[in-house]
Amino acid sequence: MIIDFHTHVFDSYVIENKTNFLDDQTFSILYSCEKSKLISHNTLIKAMDESNVGYAAAMGFPWEKEKYCEKQNKYFSSLKNSSKGRIIPFGSVPLNDKQQADDWAKYIKELGLAGIGEVAFYGEGLTYRTAGILEEVFAAGTKYSLPVCVHVSEPVGKDYTGKHSTDLSILYTIIKNFPSAVIILAHWGGGLFFYELMEETRASLKNVYYDTAASPYLYKEDIFEIAVRITGSKKILFGSDYPLINFKKYFDSINKVLNNEDDKKNICGENAAVILKNFLEKKL
Repeated sequence: MIIDFHTHVFDSYVIENKTNFLDDQTFSILYSCEKSKLISHNTLIKAMDESNVGYAAAMGFPWEKEKYCEKQNKYFSSLKNSSKGRIIPFGSVPLNDKQQADDWAKYIKELGLAGIGEVAFYGEGLTYRTAGILEEVFAAGTKYSLPVCVHVSEPVGKDYTGKHSTDLSILYTIIKNFPSAVIILAHWGGGLFFYELMEETRASLKNVYYDTAASPYLYKEDIFEIAVRITGSKKILFGSDYPLINFKKYFDSINKVLNNEDDKKNICGENAAVILKNFLEKKL
């Protein structure tokens, strides 16, 4: 069974009235362009069926405004029924200095959502100021047993909408302070996985997973083989970033560069099943 750990959906009102939400700075950065694409859960389910994807985690958007965050979380709470359990949603915490992450995490837990994320600081990037917010989110996720997915941009390479500055040393220091937190670093963790070649770093990142979202856009397909050699396949989660990139591009790369069937199974579903075991309706 294939599980996509990183997709994005929005409710129909947001899709049909996108301009009404551009007063949220973070949303505006990503979706003010006319070509930016928003999809509903129905569109995601159709695409999943066409590619034999069994389940998908839907990442919440990192809103700054509380009212939009609450609206999205309520919509996500309805996805279990509307998708017949196939879409497993994460909840969002408003990423501003005014909110208490603990209160929002408790609310996310009460709604029956699977985790917190995608946490992203598209405007400012991960700085010492925003690091304080991320620490609060990690603490809340740990308290309520909610995995946390964090958007991490690679510090070098091509520029694109939404890329922000990520100080990997700041990120690493925060992660070390939360050894029991289950953390998913999106987009290969901006390359942080490379430093697992260091024994002490590997120990500090023992509960960290790396998802493959946007991989065909950012890296040569060799990254799958290289990452498996460094971290092992049990720490890698197939994530498409759909609708940004179609599932097929990932499967083509994985099948081309990986020969071990267990590695493929781990990446494409079994690792995700461990994290999402309480939300899957049937065993894999």
